[in-house]
Amino acid sequence: MTTTTIERNVSASDADEKRPEPTAPGRETALRAAARRRGLTMKELAVMIGVTPNHLSQIAAGGKRWTVATREKAEAVLGVVPAQGFVERPEKVVKGESSRIRERARELGMSMKDLAERVGVSYGYMVQASRGRRTMGPKVRARVESALQAPAEIAPATTPSVDRDAVFERLNAHGISQNEAARRAGISSGHLSQIVNGHRDPSPGVLKRLHGVLFRPTRSEARVVPAELEVLGWRKGRRRGIVARGVDGPGGGTVRVGGRVPKGAKAVSAYRAGYDGRGVLSFESVAVPGCSAMLVRPETVAA
Repeated sequence: MTTTTIERNVSASDADEKRPEPTAPGRETALRAAARRRGLTMKELAVMIGVTPNHLSQIAAGGKRWTVATREKAEAVLGVVPAQGFVERPEKVVKGESSRIRERARELGMSMKDLAERVGVSYGYMVQASRGRRTMGPKVRARVESALQAPAEIAPATTPSVDRDAVFERLNAHGISQNEAARRAGISSGHLSQIVNGHRDPSPGVLKRLHGVLFRPTRSEARVVPAELEVLGWRKGRRRGIVARGVDGPGGGTVRVGGRVPKGAKAVSAYRAGYDGRGVLSFESVAVPGCSAMLVRPETVAA
């Protein structure tokens, strides 16, 4: 081996010692975590303090040192510059049956593939991120929360079952049989029977089609009439209730029944009701509930 070769090997060895260690699964640099809490990516932070993203990543991992000027700029942006090195990610890897992100998407009638397309990431990325195996950047997290209309919580969850009472209430409202509802939703009657009896979990697509059949306004609900009575159906856990306010019939007095809606309750239905010229009561739907109106959410599995 020549002297030149030995020198090259020594140089390569020195370079390996200075190269920052790769991020291990479930870990990230403290600086990246601090930037994420401020809603910034490492690239955006690098631009703000006047260094390249690669240079900043090496500083964060301990491969390079701060200069006085760049550290002051980082402190101006972040408030406090954390110590160099790696930290555990705040999210824990979800090992349960499902994740809250997946189940929230299901409530909206979206599969994980649908959610990934809306967010603009790959299906594989979305699945891993929902279980905490990958850390979502601030922009991706914001898009996920916008699509879900809820916080992107990295936590285990149990798949909710279909609410039999809600299904049969809507079947009765439309005056159709279970077989007819299955036909309109494009599934077999046996498939729907298994879903209603808790023997099969509906896919987000099937859930969305069933919701479209059962929760579309009935003929009486679709009538536009003068708003004399406002009716709100609510649900909180296993509790349900209806609050009504308005006039009790033609020439009647003001009524209020049902008390108050509990804090944190979700609207299951909302109508304005009134009487036509013949004194017949009819309804106008104000808000069509989402797919969650068909589901019974189980207790959250402890992380």
